[in-house]
Amino acid sequence: MQTWEYSPVYAIRSWTYAWAHSVIGRFMELLVAKNKMTVFYETRGALAIASSYTEAKLYEAVLNGVSPVAARYLLVILLFSTGMFIASAAYLPSSFAMYTVTLAIAHSFEMPGRSRTYRVVMLVGAGALLGWPFSAAAGIPFVLEELTLSGTAIKRLQHLIEAGILTLLAVLLPMVLMDSLLYGRFTVVPLNIVLYNVFGSKDTGPDIYGTEPWWFYLLNGALNFNLVFPLALVSMPSVLINASLNRWAPSVPSSYDPEIWRLTTKLMPVYVWLGIFSLQPHKEERFIFVIYPLLCLNAAVTLSVVRNWVARIALRFTVPTMASRAATYLTSMVLVIYCLLSLSRTLALYNHYHAPLDVYAQVASLPGLPISIVPGIISNNSTIEERNLCVGKEWYRFPGHYFLPDGVNLRFLRSGFRGLLPKYFDDASATIEKEGHTTMNRKGRFGVRNTGGVPAGMNNRNHEALDRYVDLELCDYLVDYTPPPSPSSSRAEYDPEALEPAYALDEAT
Repeated sequence: MQTWEYSPVYAIRSWTYAWAHSVIGRFMELLVAKNKMTVFYETRGALAIASSYTEAKLYEAVLNGVSPVAARYLLVILLFSTGMFIASAAYLPSSFAMYTVTLAIAHSFEMPGRSRTYRVVMLVGAGALLGWPFSAAAGIPFVLEELTLSGTAIKRLQHLIEAGILTLLAVLLPMVLMDSLLYGRFTVVPLNIVLYNVFGSKDTGPDIYGTEPWWFYLLNGALNFNLVFPLALVSMPSVLINASLNRWAPSVPSSYDPEIWRLTTKLMPVYVWLGIFSLQPHKEERFIFVIYPLLCLNAAVTLSVVRNWVARIALRFTVPTMASRAATYLTSMVLVIYCLLSLSRTLALYNHYHAPLDVYAQVASLPGLPISIVPGIISNNSTIEERNLCVGKEWYRFPGHYFLPDGVNLRFLRSGFRGLLPKYFDDASATIEKEGHTTMNRKGRFGVRNTGGVPAGMNNRNHEALDRYVDLELCDYLVDYTPPPSPSSSRAEYDPEALEPAYALDEAT
């Protein structure tokens, strides 16, 4: 379905980003099966593997560039993090930016030089251009590090500019060509995203979708990272205090001697990110996916500092062996509590929010489903009789068309929601007949949907469009939820005239 962001008038979503992920899906179809639901989970699995690779590279970088102790702590925190459980397999531009930023930070631990500069800038640039433009903020500390390192600042600035130009040619140019082709007009999607989010008016900017208090991300961090989140927030002060006391230094190979300033620049992105986005009225959890692995990094560094502090304090009262054990026991206790709390929240999220996936997985077994000419496949020119699956107030729980069999369309019943809902692309929109069945002739530009056509009824003000709704009589299937009545309330009844009827209680259908 097409949302207003994919209308050529606004074009704040990149078809290049979607195409890159579709390649994964096509590969999975060839490798395993063409079942859409299977492809959905396999694609999510591929994204999780990509995230795991970037996390492994970050672990390796900390192992070689900070200390084995900090690396071990990082590994445990990453493995059990609820935040990483949520973000690693999400099909979101911010998750893609998370992969590239994590890999960039890992490369930033390398010895300074042109190759390091190119890798970091191109990775951050790819995440910002192809994924989410605002993820470039995570690269600000690296630029500061480059320009303040010993040596010729002009030379390092030259390397940064060269890397930036190369990134524009390698990433932005193909994006502009593909997006312009599919949108049917010259389009620079990253620029459109910035213009909309930063320079949008009061009636068209992101704030129309809701605002949150400044502490929203602090609460989110506490929920998804529990004990280690405050550790992440005090990482820079901890490192700087240690530097001033000259009581702690990373245990690293003799060929690599990191300076405190270089280490703190690896910790800075978390502060830069939280500072920038906490000031924005409109907040969403996905906005801080980019720094989730970096929160783990910061927490691991702090925990290694605390371990050293505890060992040094204990050394005043006991022998070195016992002092080391005391430090190990304390940090291990922190990690054990963190892991238990994280597992608890992760399991709670699964148990309380997986119902839509379970429900829609059963749609394929419903009676009366249409049969296409080629089982499991709808060709561009095939015409089939279709069915309508309707949702009312539960529209936002719909997991995607991967869960709908071929020939089943999603339709909306009007509810208390008064915002703008998506619609099928114009070339895929079918005329709904009185019997409630539809026919569709699927075709589009270059074998895809009519991405270049300007759809009717789209706006960037989240104004409701009435053409999105159908009458209940046109629904072949309906997905809805009616909560059980509370002890103090009377038994719910089906009222067809209600704004949000309890469809499950309709005994006549």
